[in-house]
Amino acid sequence: MKCNDGFQLMLAAALLVGGLWGCETIRPHTMSMIEDLPTGPTTAGLMGHSYLMKDLVDDQLGPTGGFLIAAAPEKFDQHKEREAITVSQKAEQSPATVADARNSVTADLNGDGYVTLDEVVALKHAGLSDAEIVSRLDNTHQVFSLTPEQERYLTDRGISHDVANRIYELTKLGSAGAIMAGAPTTRP
Repeated sequence: MKCNDGFQLMLAAALLVGGLWGCETIRPHTMSMIEDLPTGPTTAGLMGHSYLMKDLVDDQLGPTGGFLIAAAPEKFDQHKEREAITVSQKAEQSPATVADARNSVTADLNGDGYVTLDEVVALKHAGLSDAEIVSRLDNTHQVFSLTPEQERYLTDRGISHDVANRIYELTKLGSAGAIMAGAPTTRP
């Protein structure tokens, strides 16, 4: 009995994703292959949302992505493009401090609904371990996106490849991880 083309495509996609999932690191060139695959029942597509950072800021932050690496799902729903761009610019001009890192329980140090490169670096400068930084990234329940240039910025400032890889994993989870977590993403 001959399988239909759709089944074969889904089987090939499942094998590709399964093989990539087992890799220790998944880099941006492989991420584009994953993003082009059809969504399945466990993805955010069926939840009514499929957030991509590009949908929020388009190309306004340039090819490097600026300082913005995560945003709360409601920022996408509310079309907060101008706010996101301003947050990225402010992060570059006035970076988060060690004190900010010590006074926060997530990587969104100021509770504005965004995570920026300077906030991750401030966590490292505050003496947090990789596990603590990863925990704070996870606790934001935000939609992540990391460009190769942003990864280089982080690693040049002492952020480990393990932390950068976790950000890539959060990028793969996208809005599904943020929505499934169900936790508030910004401070009241």
